[in-house]
Amino acid sequence: MRTPDFLPIDILVVGGAVSALTAAIALSRVGHRVTLLDDSDTFEQTPFAAGARIPPNATKIFYRWGMEKRLRQVAVRSQGVLFAQYDSGSVVGSHDWEEEVLEETGGDFLLIHYADLRRILAESAREHGAILRNNSRVVDVHADAERPNLTLANGEVLTADVIIGADGCHFPQYHIRRAIMKALGQPDTETPVGLQLFNTIVPQSALEKLDDQEMVRQVRAAGKIFSWFGPDYGAIGFPIKESTTGASLFTLFVYVARADAEVNINKAEKEQLLQCLTGCDPRLVTLARESIDITCIPMVERPFLEEWVHPQGRVLAIGEAAHPIFAGSLYTIGMATGDSAALGRLFSHLHTRDQIDKFLNALQEIREERVRRVIRAASGNIFAVNLPPGLAETRDRELRQRAEKGLQTFLTTTKGSAETSAEMVEAIEDIFAYDPEDTADNWWVEWGITQERAARIFDDTPVAVQMRSGSP
Repeated sequence: MRTPDFLPIDILVVGGAVSALTAAIALSRVGHRVTLLDDSDTFEQTPFAAGARIPPNATKIFYRWGMEKRLRQVAVRSQGVLFAQYDSGSVVGSHDWEEEVLEETGGDFLLIHYADLRRILAESAREHGAILRNNSRVVDVHADAERPNLTLANGEVLTADVIIGADGCHFPQYHIRRAIMKALGQPDTETPVGLQLFNTIVPQSALEKLDDQEMVRQVRAAGKIFSWFGPDYGAIGFPIKESTTGASLFTLFVYVARADAEVNINKAEKEQLLQCLTGCDPRLVTLARESIDITCIPMVERPFLEEWVHPQGRVLAIGEAAHPIFAGSLYTIGMATGDSAALGRLFSHLHTRDQIDKFLNALQEIREERVRRVIRAASGNIFAVNLPPGLAETRDRELRQRAEKGLQTFLTTTKGSAETSAEMVEAIEDIFAYDPEDTADNWWVEWGITQERAARIFDDTPVAVQMRSGSP
Protein backbone atom coordinates (compact mmCIF):
# COMPACT_ATOMS: atom_id res chain seq x y z
CA MET A 1 0.00 0.00 0.00
CA ARG A 2 1.46 3.35 -1.02
CA THR A 3 1.50 6.11 1.57
CA PRO A 4 -1.04 8.91 1.14
CA ASP A 5 1.53 11.65 1.80
CA PHE A 6 1.66 14.54 -0.63
CA LEU A 7 4.25 14.07 -3.37
CA PRO A 8 5.93 17.24 -4.72
CA ILE A 9 7.18 16.98 -8.30
CA ASP A 10 9.17 19.10 -10.79
CA ILE A 11 7.02 21.05 -13.23
CA LEU A 12 8.10 23.27 -16.13
CA VAL A 13 5.61 25.89 -17.30
CA VAL A 14 6.15 27.41 -20.76
CA GLY A 15 4.78 30.92 -21.32
CA GLY A 16 4.66 34.31 -19.66
CA ALA A 17 1.06 35.50 -19.84
CA VAL A 18 -1.97 34.90 -17.61
CA SER A 19 -2.29 31.18 -18.33
CA ALA A 20 1.35 30.42 -17.51
CA LEU A 21 1.56 32.69 -14.46
CA THR A 22 -1.66 31.40 -12.92
CA ALA A 23 -0.50 27.82 -13.51
CA ALA A 24 2.76 28.63 -11.72
CA ILE A 25 0.81 30.08 -8.78
CA ALA A 26 -1.73 27.26 -8.59
CA LEU A 27 0.87 24.49 -8.69
CA SER A 28 3.51 26.09 -6.47
CA ARG A 29 1.02 27.12 -3.78
CA VAL A 30 0.12 23.47 -3.19
CA GLY A 31 3.79 22.52 -2.86
CA HIS A 32 5.16 21.55 -6.27
CA ARG A 33 8.55 22.72 -7.58
CA VAL A 34 7.67 25.01 -10.48
CA THR A 35 9.94 26.74 -12.99
CA LEU A 36 8.35 29.09 -15.54
CA LEU A 37 10.10 29.79 -18.84
CA ASP A 38 9.25 33.01 -20.69
CA ASP A 39 10.95 34.50 -23.73
CA SER A 40 10.32 38.13 -22.72
CA ASP A 41 12.92 40.33 -21.04
CA THR A 42 10.97 41.14 -17.89
CA PHE A 43 7.62 40.92 -16.13
CA GLU A 44 7.81 44.59 -15.17
CA GLN A 45 6.99 45.75 -18.70
CA THR A 46 4.72 44.14 -21.26
CA PRO A 47 4.76 44.77 -25.04
CA PHE A 48 1.37 45.19 -26.74
CA ALA A 49 -0.23 45.83 -23.33
CA ALA A 50 -3.42 47.86 -23.05
CA GLY A 51 -6.57 47.49 -20.99
CA ALA A 52 -7.98 44.20 -19.75
CA ARG A 53 -11.27 43.18 -18.19
CA ILE A 54 -11.20 40.65 -15.36
CA PRO A 55 -14.59 38.99 -14.77
CA PRO A 56 -15.79 37.99 -11.29
CA ASN A 57 -15.10 34.28 -11.81
CA ALA A 58 -11.40 35.14 -12.20
CA THR A 59 -11.08 37.88 -9.55
CA LYS A 60 -12.48 35.62 -6.86
CA ILE A 61 -9.69 33.13 -7.60
CA PHE A 62 -7.07 35.92 -7.50
CA TYR A 63 -8.50 37.16 -4.20
CA ARG A 64 -8.41 33.64 -2.77
CA TRP A 65 -4.76 33.39 -3.81
CA GLY A 66 -3.85 36.56 -1.90
CA MET A 67 -3.87 39.29 -4.57
CA GLU A 68 -6.99 41.26 -3.64
CA LYS A 69 -5.25 44.27 -2.09
CA ARG A 70 -2.79 44.73 -4.93
CA LEU A 71 -5.41 44.35 -7.64
CA ARG A 72 -7.77 46.83 -6.02
CA GLN A 73 -4.96 49.37 -5.79
CA VAL A 74 -4.30 49.44 -9.53
CA ALA A 75 -7.70 48.53 -11.03
CA VAL A 76 -10.99 50.32 -11.62
CA ARG A 77 -14.04 48.51 -10.25
CA SER A 78 -16.68 48.45 -12.97
CA GLN A 79 -20.29 49.02 -12.03
CA GLY A 80 -22.01 48.19 -15.31
CA VAL A 81 -22.37 48.72 -19.06
CA LEU A 82 -23.74 51.54 -21.20
CA PHE A 83 -25.01 50.67 -24.70
CA ALA A 84 -24.76 53.13 -27.60
CA GLN A 85 -25.31 52.93 -31.35
CA TYR A 86 -22.06 52.63 -33.29
CA ASP A 87 -22.92 55.18 -35.97
CA SER A 88 -24.78 57.96 -34.16
CA GLY A 89 -23.48 57.39 -30.64
CA SER A 90 -27.05 57.58 -29.35
CA VAL A 91 -27.17 56.01 -25.88
CA VAL A 92 -29.97 53.46 -25.83
CA GLY A 93 -29.62 52.08 -22.32
CA SER A 94 -27.41 51.01 -19.45
CA HIS A 95 -27.34 48.68 -16.52
CA ASP A 96 -25.51 48.62 -13.20
CA TRP A 97 -24.23 45.52 -11.48
CA GLU A 98 -26.28 45.20 -8.31
CA GLU A 99 -24.11 44.72 -5.24
CA GLU A 100 -25.93 41.60 -4.07
CA VAL A 101 -25.57 40.12 -7.56
CA LEU A 102 -21.80 40.64 -7.54
CA GLU A 103 -21.62 39.21 -4.02
CA GLU A 104 -23.17 36.03 -5.36
CA THR A 105 -20.22 35.63 -7.72
CA GLY A 106 -17.64 36.06 -4.96
CA GLY A 107 -15.58 38.51 -7.02
CA ASP A 108 -15.51 41.91 -8.67
CA PHE A 109 -15.59 43.12 -12.25
CA LEU A 110 -12.20 44.83 -12.58
CA LEU A 111 -10.77 47.01 -15.36
CA ILE A 112 -6.98 47.02 -15.33
CA HIS A 113 -3.89 47.75 -17.38
CA TYR A 114 -2.68 44.36 -18.60
CA ALA A 115 0.91 45.22 -17.65
CA ASP A 116 -0.20 45.62 -14.01
CA LEU A 117 -2.07 42.31 -14.04
CA ARG A 118 0.93 40.47 -15.45
CA ARG A 119 3.30 42.10 -12.95
CA ILE A 120 1.08 41.21 -9.97
CA LEU A 121 0.69 37.62 -11.12
CA ALA A 122 4.47 37.32 -11.50
CA GLU A 123 4.99 38.72 -7.99
CA SER A 124 2.51 36.23 -6.58
CA ALA A 125 4.11 33.30 -8.41
CA ARG A 126 7.50 34.16 -6.93
CA GLU A 127 6.01 34.59 -3.45
CA HIS A 128 4.53 31.11 -3.67
CA GLY A 129 7.93 29.66 -4.53
CA ALA A 130 7.92 29.44 -8.32
CA ILE A 131 11.12 30.22 -10.22
CA LEU A 132 10.50 32.61 -13.13
CA ARG A 133 13.09 32.67 -15.91
CA ASN A 134 13.01 35.39 -18.56
CA ASN A 135 14.84 35.28 -21.92
CA SER A 136 14.15 31.54 -22.06
CA ARG A 137 12.72 30.73 -25.48
CA VAL A 138 11.69 27.13 -26.02
CA VAL A 139 12.65 25.71 -29.42
CA ASP A 140 11.92 22.01 -28.95
CA VAL A 141 9.94 19.75 -26.66
CA HIS A 142 10.25 16.01 -26.18
CA ALA A 143 7.27 14.28 -24.57
CA ASP A 144 7.93 11.24 -22.43
CA ALA A 145 5.89 8.92 -20.23
CA GLU A 146 8.18 9.57 -17.25
CA ARG A 147 10.47 12.61 -17.69
CA PRO A 148 9.71 14.94 -20.61
CA ASN A 149 12.27 17.56 -21.57
CA LEU A 150 12.58 20.72 -23.61
CA THR A 151 15.36 22.64 -25.28
CA LEU A 152 15.95 26.39 -25.05
CA ALA A 153 17.33 28.62 -27.80
CA ASN A 154 20.70 28.73 -26.01
CA GLY A 155 20.96 24.92 -26.20
CA GLU A 156 20.09 24.26 -22.55
CA VAL A 157 18.02 21.12 -21.99
CA LEU A 158 15.61 21.04 -19.04
CA THR A 159 13.86 17.94 -17.72
CA ALA A 160 10.85 17.65 -15.40
CA ASP A 161 8.08 15.31 -14.31
CA VAL A 162 5.49 17.41 -16.19
CA ILE A 163 5.65 20.16 -18.81
CA ILE A 164 2.74 22.61 -18.97
CA GLY A 165 2.35 24.41 -22.31
CA ALA A 166 0.77 27.81 -21.61
CA ASP A 167 2.40 29.77 -24.43
CA GLY A 168 -0.86 30.53 -26.24
CA CYS A 169 -1.59 30.59 -29.95
CA HIS A 170 -1.51 34.23 -31.11
CA PHE A 171 2.18 35.01 -31.41
CA PRO A 172 4.33 33.04 -33.90
CA GLN A 173 6.80 31.77 -31.29
CA TYR A 174 4.26 29.54 -29.50
CA HIS A 175 5.60 26.01 -29.48
CA ILE A 176 3.75 23.51 -27.26
CA ARG A 177 0.44 23.74 -29.14
CA ARG A 178 2.20 23.04 -32.44
CA ALA A 179 4.11 20.10 -30.96
CA ILE A 180 0.93 18.44 -29.70
CA MET A 181 -0.96 19.08 -32.95
CA LYS A 182 1.88 17.60 -34.96
CA ALA A 183 1.96 14.50 -32.76
CA LEU A 184 -1.82 14.13 -33.07
CA GLY A 185 -1.82 14.73 -36.81
CA GLN A 186 -4.27 17.60 -36.26
CA PRO A 187 -4.06 20.43 -38.83
CA ASP A 188 -2.91 23.74 -37.34
CA THR A 189 -5.48 25.83 -39.19
CA GLU A 190 -5.93 29.59 -38.85
CA THR A 191 -9.08 30.96 -40.51
CA PRO A 192 -9.59 34.74 -40.70
CA VAL A 193 -13.24 35.66 -40.02
CA GLY A 194 -13.26 39.01 -41.80
CA LEU A 195 -12.85 41.19 -38.71
CA GLN A 196 -9.97 42.91 -36.96
CA LEU A 197 -9.52 44.41 -33.52
CA PHE A 198 -7.78 47.72 -32.91
CA ASN A 199 -6.66 47.79 -29.29
CA THR A 200 -5.52 51.24 -28.15
CA ILE A 201 -4.78 53.39 -25.11
CA VAL A 202 -6.22 56.90 -24.84
CA PRO A 203 -4.88 59.45 -22.30
CA GLN A 204 -7.07 61.26 -19.80
CA SER A 205 -6.71 64.48 -21.77
CA ALA A 206 -8.80 63.00 -24.60
CA LEU A 207 -11.83 62.71 -22.32
CA GLU A 208 -11.63 66.44 -21.65
CA LYS A 209 -12.19 67.05 -25.38
CA LEU A 210 -15.50 65.22 -25.48
CA ASP A 211 -18.67 67.29 -25.75
CA ASP A 212 -20.59 64.57 -23.90
CA GLN A 213 -19.78 65.38 -20.28
CA GLU A 214 -22.30 62.79 -19.08
CA MET A 215 -20.14 60.10 -20.63
CA VAL A 216 -17.09 61.57 -18.90
CA ARG A 217 -18.96 61.59 -15.60
CA GLN A 218 -20.05 57.98 -16.02
CA VAL A 219 -16.49 56.88 -16.78
CA ARG A 220 -15.01 58.66 -13.78
CA ALA A 221 -17.70 58.05 -11.21
CA ALA A 222 -18.88 54.54 -11.99
CA GLY A 223 -16.23 52.90 -14.14
CA LYS A 224 -18.75 52.21 -16.87
CA ILE A 225 -17.93 49.97 -19.81
CA PHE A 226 -19.18 51.62 -23.01
CA SER A 227 -20.41 49.20 -25.67
CA TRP A 228 -21.04 50.62 -29.15
CA PHE A 229 -22.96 48.24 -31.40
CA GLY A 230 -23.88 48.11 -35.07
CA PRO A 231 -24.14 45.65 -37.98
CA ASP A 232 -20.72 43.97 -38.37
CA TYR A 233 -19.00 46.75 -36.39
CA GLY A 234 -18.61 47.56 -32.75
CA ALA A 235 -16.41 48.97 -30.01
CA ILE A 236 -15.86 48.63 -26.29
CA GLY A 237 -14.29 51.33 -24.15
CA PHE A 238 -13.47 51.42 -20.45
CA PRO A 239 -11.32 53.30 -17.95
CA ILE A 240 -8.06 51.95 -16.53
CA LYS A 241 -5.08 53.32 -14.62
CA GLU A 242 -1.61 53.94 -16.04
CA SER A 243 0.67 51.10 -14.98
CA THR A 244 3.43 53.25 -13.39
CA THR A 245 1.83 56.52 -12.28
CA GLY A 246 -1.78 55.49 -11.65
CA ALA A 247 -3.03 58.27 -13.94
CA SER A 248 -6.45 57.79 -15.57
CA LEU A 249 -6.47 56.25 -19.04
CA PHE A 250 -9.14 54.93 -21.40
CA THR A 251 -8.91 51.72 -23.42
CA LEU A 252 -10.66 51.22 -26.75
CA PHE A 253 -11.36 47.92 -28.49
CA VAL A 254 -12.60 48.75 -32.00
CA TYR A 255 -13.92 45.90 -34.17
CA VAL A 256 -14.15 46.53 -37.91
CA ALA A 257 -14.10 44.57 -41.17
CA ARG A 258 -10.90 43.17 -42.67
CA ALA A 259 -10.61 41.74 -46.16
CA ASP A 260 -7.15 40.14 -46.28
CA ALA A 261 -5.93 36.87 -44.79
CA GLU A 262 -3.35 38.29 -42.36
CA VAL A 263 -3.23 36.43 -39.02
CA ASN A 264 -0.32 38.06 -37.18
CA ILE A 265 -0.57 40.80 -34.54
CA ASN A 266 1.13 44.09 -35.43
CA LYS A 267 1.40 47.69 -34.34
CA ALA A 268 -0.83 50.07 -36.33
CA GLU A 269 -0.72 53.71 -37.33
CA LYS A 270 -3.36 56.15 -36.09
CA GLU A 271 -4.47 56.95 -39.65
CA GLN A 272 -5.31 53.30 -40.21
CA LEU A 273 -7.65 53.30 -37.24
CA LEU A 274 -9.25 56.62 -38.18
CA GLN A 275 -10.02 55.40 -41.70
CA CYS A 276 -11.94 52.50 -40.19
CA LEU A 277 -14.00 54.86 -38.03
CA THR A 278 -15.52 56.81 -40.92
CA GLY A 279 -19.20 57.44 -40.23
CA CYS A 280 -19.16 56.26 -36.62
CA ASP A 281 -19.92 57.96 -33.30
CA PRO A 282 -17.99 61.28 -33.20
CA ARG A 283 -16.91 60.47 -29.65
CA LEU A 284 -15.08 57.39 -30.90
CA VAL A 285 -13.30 59.49 -33.52
CA THR A 286 -12.27 62.06 -30.90
CA LEU A 287 -10.86 59.36 -28.64
CA ALA A 288 -9.08 57.62 -31.52
CA ARG A 289 -7.39 60.87 -32.61
CA GLU A 290 -5.77 61.07 -29.18
CA SER A 291 -4.71 57.43 -28.99
CA ILE A 292 -1.05 56.89 -28.12
CA ASP A 293 -0.47 53.19 -28.75
CA ILE A 294 -2.40 51.06 -31.28
CA THR A 295 -2.24 47.32 -31.88
CA CYS A 296 -4.05 45.63 -34.77
CA ILE A 297 -5.18 42.06 -34.11
CA PRO A 298 -6.80 40.05 -36.94
CA MET A 299 -9.76 38.02 -35.69
CA VAL A 300 -8.80 34.44 -36.44
CA GLU A 301 -10.61 31.20 -35.75
CA ARG A 302 -8.35 28.44 -34.45
CA PRO A 303 -9.46 24.92 -33.46
CA PHE A 304 -9.42 23.49 -29.95
CA LEU A 305 -6.83 20.78 -29.47
CA GLU A 306 -8.36 17.35 -29.95
CA GLU A 307 -6.29 16.14 -27.00
CA TRP A 308 -4.70 18.48 -24.45
CA VAL A 309 -2.06 15.91 -23.41
CA HIS A 310 0.71 14.96 -25.82
CA PRO A 311 0.14 11.36 -26.99
CA GLN A 312 3.69 10.42 -25.99
CA GLY A 313 3.15 11.61 -22.45
CA ARG A 314 3.26 14.30 -19.75
CA VAL A 315 3.17 17.46 -21.84
CA LEU A 316 -0.10 19.29 -21.24
CA ALA A 317 -1.52 22.34 -23.06
CA ILE A 318 -3.76 24.77 -21.16
CA GLY A 319 -5.37 28.15 -21.79
CA GLU A 320 -5.34 29.36 -25.37
CA ALA A 321 -2.73 26.77 -26.29
CA ALA A 322 -5.55 24.23 -25.80
CA HIS A 323 -8.71 26.24 -26.51
CA PRO A 324 -8.20 29.47 -28.49
CA ILE A 325 -10.68 32.32 -27.98
CA PHE A 326 -11.18 35.37 -30.18
CA ALA A 327 -8.82 38.25 -29.40
CA GLY A 328 -10.30 40.85 -27.07
CA SER A 329 -12.71 38.40 -25.45
CA LEU A 330 -13.68 39.00 -21.83
CA TYR A 331 -13.31 35.29 -21.19
CA THR A 332 -9.65 34.78 -22.09
CA ILE A 333 -8.46 35.61 -18.58
CA GLY A 334 -11.28 33.74 -16.87
CA MET A 335 -10.83 30.56 -18.91
CA ALA A 336 -7.04 30.57 -18.47
CA THR A 337 -7.35 31.11 -14.73
CA GLY A 338 -9.98 28.39 -14.52
CA ASP A 339 -7.69 25.85 -16.18
CA SER A 340 -4.88 26.70 -13.78
CA ALA A 341 -7.06 26.68 -10.67
CA ALA A 342 -8.51 23.27 -11.52
CA LEU A 343 -5.04 21.91 -12.34
CA GLY A 344 -3.62 23.11 -9.03
CA ARG A 345 -6.47 21.61 -7.08
CA LEU A 346 -6.09 18.25 -8.86
CA PHE A 347 -2.37 18.13 -8.18
CA SER A 348 -2.90 19.03 -4.52
CA HIS A 349 -4.02 15.39 -4.18
CA LEU A 350 -0.85 13.90 -5.69
CA HIS A 351 0.71 11.18 -3.55
CA THR A 352 2.04 8.70 -6.14
CA ARG A 353 3.55 9.11 -9.60
CA ASP A 354 0.87 6.81 -10.96
CA GLN A 355 -1.62 9.64 -10.49
CA ILE A 356 0.20 12.13 -12.73
CA ASP A 357 -1.25 10.94 -16.04
CA LYS A 358 -4.74 10.64 -14.55
CA PHE A 359 -4.66 14.22 -13.31
CA LEU A 360 -3.31 15.55 -16.61
CA ASN A 361 -6.09 13.85 -18.57
CA ALA A 362 -8.70 14.84 -16.00
CA LEU A 363 -8.14 18.52 -16.72
CA GLN A 364 -9.50 18.25 -20.25
CA GLU A 365 -12.36 16.13 -18.94
CA ILE A 366 -13.23 18.84 -16.41
CA ARG A 367 -12.57 21.96 -18.46
CA GLU A 368 -13.15 21.45 -22.20
CA GLU A 369 -16.94 21.29 -22.17
CA ARG A 370 -17.01 24.12 -19.64
CA VAL A 371 -15.08 26.41 -21.99
CA ARG A 372 -17.34 25.54 -24.92
CA ARG A 373 -20.44 26.10 -22.79
CA VAL A 374 -19.27 29.52 -21.60
CA ILE A 375 -18.52 30.69 -25.14
CA ARG A 376 -21.94 29.48 -26.25
CA ALA A 377 -23.72 31.02 -23.25
CA ALA A 378 -21.96 34.35 -23.74
CA SER A 379 -22.83 34.52 -27.44
CA GLY A 380 -26.01 36.52 -27.81
CA ASN A 381 -26.22 37.43 -24.11
CA ILE A 382 -25.70 41.20 -23.95
CA PHE A 383 -25.04 41.08 -20.19
CA ALA A 384 -22.13 38.70 -20.70
CA VAL A 385 -20.32 41.82 -22.08
CA ASN A 386 -17.95 39.70 -24.13
CA LEU A 387 -17.98 41.59 -27.45
CA PRO A 388 -20.37 44.33 -28.63
CA PRO A 389 -23.92 42.90 -29.04
CA GLY A 390 -24.28 40.84 -32.20
CA LEU A 391 -20.67 41.17 -33.31
CA ALA A 392 -19.51 37.73 -32.21
CA GLU A 393 -22.61 36.21 -33.80
CA THR A 394 -22.27 37.65 -37.31
CA ARG A 395 -21.89 34.17 -38.79
CA ASP A 396 -24.55 32.54 -36.63
CA ARG A 397 -28.06 33.74 -37.48
CA GLU A 398 -29.69 32.15 -34.42
CA LEU A 399 -27.26 33.73 -31.98
CA ARG A 400 -27.38 37.08 -33.74
CA GLN A 401 -31.17 37.09 -33.44
CA ARG A 402 -30.81 36.27 -29.76
CA ALA A 403 -28.45 39.22 -29.24
CA GLU A 404 -30.76 41.59 -31.07
CA LYS A 405 -33.80 40.29 -29.19
CA GLY A 406 -31.98 40.53 -25.87
CA LEU A 407 -31.03 44.14 -26.49
CA GLN A 408 -34.54 45.04 -27.65
CA THR A 409 -36.11 43.30 -24.64
CA PHE A 410 -33.75 45.13 -22.33
CA LEU A 411 -34.69 48.47 -23.85
CA THR A 412 -38.46 47.91 -23.90
CA THR A 413 -38.95 46.14 -20.57
CA THR A 414 -36.48 48.05 -18.41
CA LYS A 415 -36.50 51.24 -20.49
CA GLY A 416 -32.72 51.36 -20.33
CA SER A 417 -32.63 51.00 -16.57
CA ALA A 418 -30.52 48.81 -14.31
CA GLU A 419 -33.21 46.28 -13.40
CA THR A 420 -32.08 42.67 -13.22
CA SER A 421 -33.28 40.66 -16.23
CA ALA A 422 -33.34 36.97 -17.09
CA GLU A 423 -30.39 37.53 -19.42
CA MET A 424 -28.39 39.10 -16.60
CA VAL A 425 -29.27 36.26 -14.22
CA GLU A 426 -28.11 33.78 -16.85
CA ALA A 427 -24.77 35.57 -17.19
CA ILE A 428 -24.31 35.51 -13.41
CA GLU A 429 -25.33 31.91 -12.80
CA ASP A 430 -23.82 30.25 -15.88
CA ILE A 431 -20.64 32.28 -16.24
CA PHE A 432 -19.55 34.55 -13.41
CA ALA A 433 -20.51 32.48 -10.33
CA TYR A 434 -18.68 29.33 -11.46
CA ASP A 435 -15.79 28.06 -9.33
CA PRO A 436 -13.24 25.77 -11.09
CA GLU A 437 -11.65 24.65 -7.82
CA ASP A 438 -15.00 23.34 -6.61
CA THR A 439 -15.41 21.43 -9.87
CA ALA A 440 -11.95 19.86 -9.48
CA ASP A 441 -12.80 18.88 -5.90
CA ASN A 442 -16.02 17.27 -7.11
CA TRP A 443 -14.09 15.28 -9.71
CA TRP A 444 -11.71 14.06 -7.00
CA VAL A 445 -14.55 12.94 -4.73
CA GLU A 446 -16.61 11.32 -7.49
CA TRP A 447 -13.84 9.79 -9.62
CA GLY A 448 -10.36 10.27 -8.24
CA ILE A 449 -10.86 8.56 -4.90
CA THR A 450 -12.88 5.80 -6.55
CA GLN A 451 -10.09 5.11 -9.04
CA GLU A 452 -7.50 5.08 -6.27
CA ARG A 453 -9.52 2.64 -4.21
CA ALA A 454 -9.96 0.42 -7.23
CA ALA A 455 -6.20 0.45 -7.71
CA ARG A 456 -5.77 -0.30 -4.00
CA ILE A 457 -3.31 2.48 -3.45
CA PHE A 458 -5.47 4.96 -1.58
CA ASP A 459 -5.70 5.21 2.19
CA ASP A 460 -8.85 6.84 3.63
CA THR A 461 -6.85 8.45 6.43
CA PRO A 462 -7.34 12.26 6.16
CA VAL A 463 -4.16 14.09 5.21
CA ALA A 464 -3.82 17.88 5.42
CA VAL A 465 -2.13 19.51 2.45
CA GLN A 466 -0.37 22.69 3.56
CA MET A 467 -1.05 25.57 1.15
CA ARG A 468 1.54 28.29 0.89
CA SER A 469 -0.19 31.45 1.95
CA GLY A 470 -0.37 34.39 -0.45
CA SER A 471 0.48 38.00 0.30
CA PRO A 472 -2.35 40.20 1.62
